[in-house]
Amino acid sequence: MYTSSYFSKVFNRVLLVTALLTALFTTVHAADINLALGKHATQSSNYYETVRYHAPKAVNGDTKGVWYTNSITHTKKEQGAWWQVDLGGKKNINQIIIHNRTDCCADRLSNYQVSISNKADFSTHTYQQDFHVMPSPKKTITLDAPGKQGRYVRIQLLDKNYLSLAEVQVMGVDLLRFPEVDYSSAQNDFGGFSNASNFPNYKAFATLQADGSITAWGNSGSGGKGAPTDSGYTKIYSTYAAFAALKADGSIKAWGSSDHGGKGAPTDSGYTKIYSTGAAFAALKADGSIVAWGRPYNGGKGAPSGSGYTKIYSTTNAFAALKADGSIVAWGGPYNGGKGVPSGTGYTKIYSNAYAFAVIETDGSITAWGSPDKGGTAPSGTGYTKIYSNTQAFAALKTDGSITAWGNLGYGGTDAPSDSGYTKIYSTDRAFAALKTDGSITAWGELYYGSTGAPSDSGYTKIYSAANAFAAIKADGSIVAWGDTHAGGTAPSGSDYTKIYSTANVFAAIKTDGSIVAWGNTHIGSTAPSGSGYTKIYSTAYAFAAIKADGSIVAWGNTHSGGTAPTASD
Repeated sequence: MYTSSYFSKVFNRVLLVTALLTALFTTVHAADINLALGKHATQSSNYYETVRYHAPKAVNGDTKGVWYTNSITHTKKEQGAWWQVDLGGKKNINQIIIHNRTDCCADRLSNYQVSISNKADFSTHTYQQDFHVMPSPKKTITLDAPGKQGRYVRIQLLDKNYLSLAEVQVMGVDLLRFPEVDYSSAQNDFGGFSNASNFPNYKAFATLQADGSITAWGNSGSGGKGAPTDSGYTKIYSTYAAFAALKADGSIKAWGSSDHGGKGAPTDSGYTKIYSTGAAFAALKADGSIVAWGRPYNGGKGAPSGSGYTKIYSTTNAFAALKADGSIVAWGGPYNGGKGVPSGTGYTKIYSNAYAFAVIETDGSITAWGSPDKGGTAPSGTGYTKIYSNTQAFAALKTDGSITAWGNLGYGGTDAPSDSGYTKIYSTDRAFAALKTDGSITAWGELYYGSTGAPSDSGYTKIYSAANAFAAIKADGSIVAWGDTHAGGTAPSGSDYTKIYSTANVFAAIKTDGSIVAWGNTHIGSTAPSGSGYTKIYSTAYAFAAIKADGSIVAWGNTHSGGTAPTASD
């Protein structure tokens, strides 16, 4: 596997220190757009049962407000008539502009309420305000706090009348979207780095703008340059050193290292999702057929023919695909799970580390294949419910919360705790840490990767990891860390932290006010940006990118791995 310890060696320490001392934090801003345009809109009733004057007329871009041109919405006369739009996800909203009818009856909209919510039934709201003056011809509502977040916007009459609207513009920021998997999410969100659907790009970032165009930065040979110049892309996927972007029509563009899938993408369309190993992509079509490209040994060749596949999983060098009947086909590196798959059907999920796959049978027993001493030989017994992994070992939970581990003995493949009551397992590259229902923690594995030094008290709610260290957070937002002290094993003091992110050697935690504290390797990203208002952090293996509610991005860390974000002129 491409481990942090290996790739750290390629960086020249002197150059890193120089870059850290001379580089400035750089910011990318996203402009306000109409988030409601073309989105799904509904209303409490329809004046006509035909499509005339229905709710979508207020999000079609036409502000004329004239009845005979069919450019307005119109409900029946009723108490509390309402109209609302679904923005498709939580958005940062700065203004709501309501365009009234211009031909007649403008006074019908003179006693109304505007609400923002994350629930379609508006049982809760993030903003709500009453208005008693009609828009003439429009009303611009600037929210009390910029970047007010919500998915649904509703306009509702406070009396009994018809509700008619010409157009509703919801102005705000559609936050830049990063690839489906980044380094931090692979390390923390999937129960093991290799359980993620994609291998994260180690040295470059790529973001989708609101129009589906792409901005990339970082190592040029890993996809930091060469991104497609057109728009309309909907998702970005990655290998270790390349990206692949999917359009709404299912066509694909890839860029980055040609040896890692940056070239050779299919030229047709109809693809619905892309998966990856460290150096190859595999794309799934709507009919369940698969096309793969990239380094042949890593799964870039040998994809199965036919259709009916529903999902693809991967180790570092091999793919395994599930069919609708639960049968499995694998290809890629033979010593990484590319051969030796179990026969039969009925499998529903595949787990993986860097060198082996594992599945849970219907009776709760486990079948594994791949490198025998790195997880490819499964334990006996039944009653297993979930499998977690690190680089070369697995750890499985049973229904009673007991744990069985197998794989490389030095990586936590042995010495799992003998008691029960555990609810979840986390991992660094070479160690595991298990959380109990009371919030206590037990760790095991290699010494310098977090197997020792876990806190002895309880009350922890979640554990995060870098490659060589763990960090656990309590309900009060305080943090305890352990593992390699030079790679995140020493936590900051204080409380009110809400979430922790990681590169290979550094942690970064967001506080309730949106400020960031980072710690770990002093040469690669431990100096966080000042200020507050940050909402989320993404990472490569050696750099962070933090996003604010207004859509701006600040990047820091190794400048050759994404630590310097592009400027508007780039």
